[in-house]
Amino acid sequence: MDYAYKERIGKPELFTGRKEELAFFLKWIADIKEEKSQSTAILARRKMGKTALLERLFNITFYKNDGAIPFYYEIKESDVWLVDFCRDFFLTFIYQYIAFKSRKSEYLTPEGKNNFKKAKASAVNEGLEYLTGIIESVEYGVDHEQIDSLWETVRTAPHTIAARQKEFIVQMIDEFQFMNALIYRDKEMKILARNLAGSYLGTAESKIAPLLVSGSWVGWLMKDLSSMLPARFWNKYLKPMPENEASETLYKYSRFFQVPITDETAYLLVGLTEGNPFYISAIIRSRYQGKDLTTLDGISRTLEFETLNDEGIIKLSWMEYISKAFPQINDRNAKNIVLHLSKYKNREFTRKELLEGLKLEMTDGELEKKLKALVKVDIIKQGQTNYDYSGVGDNIFDKVFRGVYEKEIREFDVKVIKEEYIKELEELRTSKGNWEQ
Repeated sequence: MDYAYKERIGKPELFTGRKEELAFFLKWIADIKEEKSQSTAILARRKMGKTALLERLFNITFYKNDGAIPFYYEIKESDVWLVDFCRDFFLTFIYQYIAFKSRKSEYLTPEGKNNFKKAKASAVNEGLEYLTGIIESVEYGVDHEQIDSLWETVRTAPHTIAARQKEFIVQMIDEFQFMNALIYRDKEMKILARNLAGSYLGTAESKIAPLLVSGSWVGWLMKDLSSMLPARFWNKYLKPMPENEASETLYKYSRFFQVPITDETAYLLVGLTEGNPFYISAIIRSRYQGKDLTTLDGISRTLEFETLNDEGIIKLSWMEYISKAFPQINDRNAKNIVLHLSKYKNREFTRKELLEGLKLEMTDGELEKKLKALVKVDIIKQGQTNYDYSGVGDNIFDKVFRGVYEKEIREFDVKVIKEEYIKELEELRTSKGNWEQ
């Protein structure tokens, strides 16, 4: 298969597993041609492979060329003026559309991408003159800073073109939660355009150009979808990989990065990472100088580095989540709540249980506000009801958080983390031996 779009995973063969998810979404894209697919949200924390999945879906759909036109756009995690955002979003779509129709992948990375005249010339050169009208309309809106009408034209452009040309387009928008948080109505970027996501209320119902959105801040994205776009999106969670796919990923990364493992340590690593592709990649690619993944002690030392050292990729990733929440609620109570929920990650707690069990000196309303902030940035999870909460269910996160904060709450020696890793690895080795017998 030709990979028209350069995937960030690197070598295409590094994409491993996700067979169930690929099959699900390829059918979802095929069903667009029967107008049966509803806009859908992919929910997963960072590094779980959602961007890799979207980019692979784009490439497969582009390569198959059987009636569904792919459009992929990532909303960047940086402040931007709405007019500049509209220009970039629209011309990305136009050039991807031209690339698909002409079968020329060079249009995916055009020179002078933000030049409307070059976009019009490219459309005409490829026999797509019908695009010039909408290109000129957006160009006029940009030049005259007609913010509201410009956004309306840009947001509905995929549906508009699909309807006019009797075609089908799949809109893949990555990091959708940033739409309301980082795009501004004014050049000085002081006034947020707070309802951009909400403006998709009708657009998301399109059956000829449905949306496939994603977000790595799961709580944040779910809050936006439920409050601004109720019942417009199906939710699809990207879960850890099953054991066979996790093993395949581990062995493939071991060979590619030339990091030796044994069959036994591969089993232990798959079990300890619980099928999380990011953890597998981080351990294989760890910068720990004494890295040795052929022994139990070597694995535990590498995990200790990744969990506790400021250069550990795993710690750095989790601290990014933590830093989003704790500037607002950086107090002893919040840290104690997270430690408690992580310790009992297999059960849910009501707010009353947390107030009484942790002896928190605050009202139920104050606790709810604090918990909602932690849910929004995926440090804890909402339970079965809005009154229940639980830990993230991730034993490696638990160790990262304890390594940073537990000593502040109670007597704690970080050396216990390594001891816990050794114990967990020994238990996995024992269970494997019992199973083989």
